[in-house]
Amino acid sequence: MSDLKLKETGRNRFLTDEIYGIRLPLYLALLIPAILCLYLNILPINIITGLMITMGLGGLFLWIGDSIPKFSEFGGGTLLCIFLPAVLIFVGVLPESMSEIAQNFYSGFGFQDFIVAGLIVGSILSIKREVLITVGLKMLIPLMTTILLGALVGGLLGQLFGLGFKYTILLIVAPIMASGLTTGAIPLSQIYADNMGGVPSDFFDILAPAVMVSNIICILLASILNFLGKRKKTPFKGFSGNGNPLRVKNDSFKVEEGNRLVESIKNIGIGIMVAGGLYMSGVLLNGLFPFFHTFVWLIVLAAILKLTNLLPNQINSGAEVWFNFISRVWVPAVLVAISASLIDVNRVLDLITNPTNMFVTVMVVVIIATIAGFAGWIIGFYFVESSIISGLALADMGGVGDVAVLKASERMQLFPFLQITTRIGGVLTIVVMSLLSAT
Repeated sequence: MSDLKLKETGRNRFLTDEIYGIRLPLYLALLIPAILCLYLNILPINIITGLMITMGLGGLFLWIGDSIPKFSEFGGGTLLCIFLPAVLIFVGVLPESMSEIAQNFYSGFGFQDFIVAGLIVGSILSIKREVLITVGLKMLIPLMTTILLGALVGGLLGQLFGLGFKYTILLIVAPIMASGLTTGAIPLSQIYADNMGGVPSDFFDILAPAVMVSNIICILLASILNFLGKRKKTPFKGFSGNGNPLRVKNDSFKVEEGNRLVESIKNIGIGIMVAGGLYMSGVLLNGLFPFFHTFVWLIVLAAILKLTNLLPNQINSGAEVWFNFISRVWVPAVLVAISASLIDVNRVLDLITNPTNMFVTVMVVVIIATIAGFAGWIIGFYFVESSIISGLALADMGGVGDVAVLKASERMQLFPFLQITTRIGGVLTIVVMSLLSAT
């Protein structure tokens, strides 16, 4: 009888569940032609193709993962979006052309910048001014503490397991804290080759696996922290703020007026124009003053506008609606694109098959997250939020890793603070490692 009831429940869910507001049978009917074109290798390389494949699979994986009991409590849907595409391509279930489509769509067509700009602007303009000021300043303390103590403890751990103090810091800790491949592992490879001899590719082959594995560990830790924070009995007082970083009474991390937002065409139009205008201003300033990355300028401009109250409430609300749209509808597509185009399973397997390096890599990420959590907790942050802002953001794969970590932890509103950690932490790490490798 129970088996029959279970089958009926499953059948009813298939007929009634929705993905992006579309009943599942119709959703699959819309997605199947795109999948068939993918297997027949007749998909044109353009924006609609990339969006349909990544958004379609992202929505489906999210539904599957969130439908599995217990697994859903750890952000199962998000985890499937992040890992399953890479694995399916590796084992041959999805064709290799999926990687090319995802790469062109996410990086080649600039969808990455479009998404990041919307997330940065929307999250900053929807934060309370006092929270933006306090968090922005106070987060530098746990960030600097994490960089210094994380490198020291990581080096000592490597020495304990026979890898050597300097080797561990340069080739394991450094790529983990240097914000990804393009802004971390690649410049570090060049610096090490110049300072220690050899060619950059030799160093990159060692650095890249550490970056990829640490990114995976960060996502898993984010899911675990989110799960622990939701439990009625948390490990200790001040453990989780459920997205609010500061342990301040009656504080809030929501839109300033708390009004119910209407996700209308008008508001989305406002959000796109504001995010796009500030992004182009960041591009202009980067061209004139290249010592700051475009996204750093974007963060600065959005923060100035919020702190000075120069924008009317309608503009702030529109930016938040656009942020919500991206978070709910397009982030699954982003995660699928990241998985299909950036996660190299072969490199991950290379590190996994080296148990000592694998253990040290995992422990370095855990140490970084723990130090960041307690360093922030001591000065008034919630442990989980500080661990994410100043720890996991430091150890993940840069901007794309920030998105994955925040989706896994269900804390997308923290995005601007993770971007600050990514930029500042990455630069400081490269500078320090440049000096260390030259000695």
